[in-house]
Amino acid sequence: MWDRKSKWNLVLFAAVVLLLISSIVFLWMKTNTEVRSVVEEQYQNQQLLLTRQVSSSIERTLNERVLLLEVIANKDTGVPPDNFRSDLKSVYDVAGMFYVVEYVNEDGTIVSGYPEDNVPLGFNLYENKQSRAFERVKNTGQVYITDPLRLMEGNYGSFIWVPVHEDDEFRGAFIAIIREEDLKSRYVVASNSSNYAYLLDDRGRVLYDESENYERGTSYAEILGSDSSGLLDIISKQVNGTEGNGKYLVLNNGTVVEERLVSYSPINWYNQKWSLALTSPSSEVDRLIVSVYLKLFIVVAVSVLFIVFVSSFIVIILFNWSKSLEQEVDEKTQELKDSNESLRAANKKLKELDRLKTEFLSIVSHELKTPLTAMKTSGEFLLETEECDRSLRKKMLDIIIRNIDRQSRMVDDLLDISRIESDRMKFNKEPVDIEETIKVSLEVVDTIIRNKDMKVAVSVPDDLEIITTDKDKLVQVFVNLLNNAVKFSNKGGTIKINVEDETDSLRISVSDNGIGMGPEEVEKIFDKFYQIDSTSTRRVGGSGLGLSIVKGIIEGQGGTITVLSEPGKGSTFVFTLMK
Repeated sequence: MWDRKSKWNLVLFAAVVLLLISSIVFLWMKTNTEVRSVVEEQYQNQQLLLTRQVSSSIERTLNERVLLLEVIANKDTGVPPDNFRSDLKSVYDVAGMFYVVEYVNEDGTIVSGYPEDNVPLGFNLYENKQSRAFERVKNTGQVYITDPLRLMEGNYGSFIWVPVHEDDEFRGAFIAIIREEDLKSRYVVASNSSNYAYLLDDRGRVLYDESENYERGTSYAEILGSDSSGLLDIISKQVNGTEGNGKYLVLNNGTVVEERLVSYSPINWYNQKWSLALTSPSSEVDRLIVSVYLKLFIVVAVSVLFIVFVSSFIVIILFNWSKSLEQEVDEKTQELKDSNESLRAANKKLKELDRLKTEFLSIVSHELKTPLTAMKTSGEFLLETEECDRSLRKKMLDIIIRNIDRQSRMVDDLLDISRIESDRMKFNKEPVDIEETIKVSLEVVDTIIRNKDMKVAVSVPDDLEIITTDKDKLVQVFVNLLNNAVKFSNKGGTIKINVEDETDSLRISVSDNGIGMGPEEVEKIFDKFYQIDSTSTRRVGGSGLGLSIVKGIIEGQGGTITVLSEPGKGSTFVFTLMK
């Protein structure tokens, strides 16, 4: 009983295994068929693209060569005395693929050409019974291209006939010959015993076959056998000038020898309508599929080996995972702490910026309102006072002009800081004499220096060389630093300007013996809108933009600026200018 049951179990197991194997084989065959169909389609599309490129190039080249002849044939000056000899030489050199170029007069006699060794001068087409093509272009007035004809040298070439007219009167024709071997040498489609190209005319006759197994002028269908399944349909489409892909079966006594794939594309050369085709056996597709399967097998094998290799380290990775995770948690915790600290610092900075904005609005309001009030008061006084002493009138106008200048400077400062912030500050560099620039800057602030009875000491080396920088911007730097020194110095103080010549730069310092600054103020002094005294009742004016503009100008030209200061001992601003 047990034996019978085991036997049936074995049969059932074998049936299941056989069913699974059959299913796998069926799926593989179906997949292989689909893959082969896709690969075959892609392969033929690539072959068609290659055929199209070659045929287009041949067509363009041939038409361009004919165009060269048409250009000289349509000359307005008529037939030149040398019967186009110099023109034909130029056409021959430019074309680069003519075997010979000739001119036949209206009597059918060859009277000039190039190269002369290939030209049968005096040869009459009528006397030698070769006037058919000549008569055709004479009667139609159109370009005519012959089928490839056998030349005297033994090879084949196409004759190009281009009519020549002068005042609508036929004066002859140009003859140019393009040999088949010259065309082949320029456009060679790689071939071997199984892959080759062929060329048909518009009647299905073979003009060229890389397999060289043909008789010229024979129908291509007759060469391969009209019983080849699918071949006649392909040749019919080629004759009709279409483009596409196809395949046919090569038969031998009713037996299928092989299946061939064909990609074909037309060549339109005036009256000649050709079709270029590239053919290859379908076994090329199988070769590609085998190559793909081989690569897939290699990928799978490498993947399996990789998986085995990686799996050997899984235990070690799991063993260290806990420790790594703990370390990562600690790092993330520290990162969160750092992020919180950064957020607190950013929040503090935002509050500081909000405070500076509020102070800036207060400062700007004050700086704008003060001159406006002065101008309005002076203007109303002049408007209401009909008779006014000339000196008083001049004083009132001076007040108005001075306050207009004050507002203009504030607007200029706002524009400059905007350009610096957006990196749009432009520098017009030119040769600059530092000593002369310092003198110009002192002249600008001369009035406020004299009003506070201050002294200025300037120290410049005697042999200081000329440097290249933006002179106007440099004057702006000096004026801002001098204004700053005057504002925060007591009456009768001293300002020192010292210039030192270093290897690649100049080191310039502007010092005063004024009220100075503490460390906290030194850190913020170059911030825009920062004021040591930002209240509306502060002793000195200004928008708090001067030093920010100075820093932007200096650093914008590759220099640096720093400040040294102590409360009650004055301040020293030091900046460098690159030579």
